[in-house]
Amino acid sequence: DALGDACRGSGPLSERDQRLVKLGIAIGLGSEGAVRSHVRRGLNEGITREDLLHAIAIAIPTAGFPATAAAYRWARAVLEPEAPPAD
Repeated sequence: DALGDACRGSGPLSERDQRLVKLGIAIGLGSEGAVRSHVRRGLNEGITREDLLHAIAIAIPTAGFPATAAAYRWARAVLEPEAPPAD
């Protein structure tokens, strides 16, 4: 916990920006649990659905389309839990 606190407090990024960076890292790692967690936490912290989806979209050139499409599906499950799963 102390390391996490030190890292978060070591620079100028806002909590919002840090959440979006962590979402991007989760996408790059292909971590379903982390993507879902960062989307959920982002919503709880007041980040809009549109901003979260934009953060995912800009991962396409770096993480690739398949990884980003998977992240979009995982995020959609959090953002729209009543929606049927996307194929």
